[in-house]
Amino acid sequence: MDNLKDQVAIIYDEFRTSELNKEYYSQRISKTRKRIRSIDIFLALFAAGSGVAGFGLWNYSFLGVQVGQIVFGFLAGMALMLGVAKPYLKLEDDLERLSSIQGTYASIAHILKDIVNKIKSTKKIEQSDQKVFSALRQIRGGLEPKEDKPADSVLVDQTQDVINARYPPSEFWWPEK
Repeated sequence: MDNLKDQVAIIYDEFRTSELNKEYYSQRISKTRKRIRSIDIFLALFAAGSGVAGFGLWNYSFLGVQVGQIVFGFLAGMALMLGVAKPYLKLEDDLERLSSIQGTYASIAHILKDIVNKIKSTKKIEQSDQKVFSALRQIRGGLEPKEDKPADSVLVDQTQDVINARYPPSEFWWPEK
């Protein structure tokens, strides 16, 4: 890469991609935490022996049929199956994986932001910045096997909109030809 404009474009692209991935995995962490919390609440409410079993609501009948008992029995059965299946869903493992990826992208994006700001102020790319950039790309490459396959395309599009609004290319310094 002997063209300064190409070098700058690659660094900017890598910065925005790291920011996108940081935000994407933050959203995935949030969704996974909500899913775990919902399952835990459901299990707490409907697992056998819960206080909910004593609610008068479950004695409700419709046309002579004890609908409340049927519904509670169904929900308790679902809670039993979910309680058994929960360890095999590996949601906590997924949360740990997502957190690790997001943390790494947050670090990469922070360092790249420093490089981008330095380029903007000095209007050049120093050799030390190129070395740091190369090392960060190696780290980023190591994340690829751990990343979502396939990624949630709707979430990617939403995150892209956020990053484009936060870091529009027009805000960066671009060298003259």
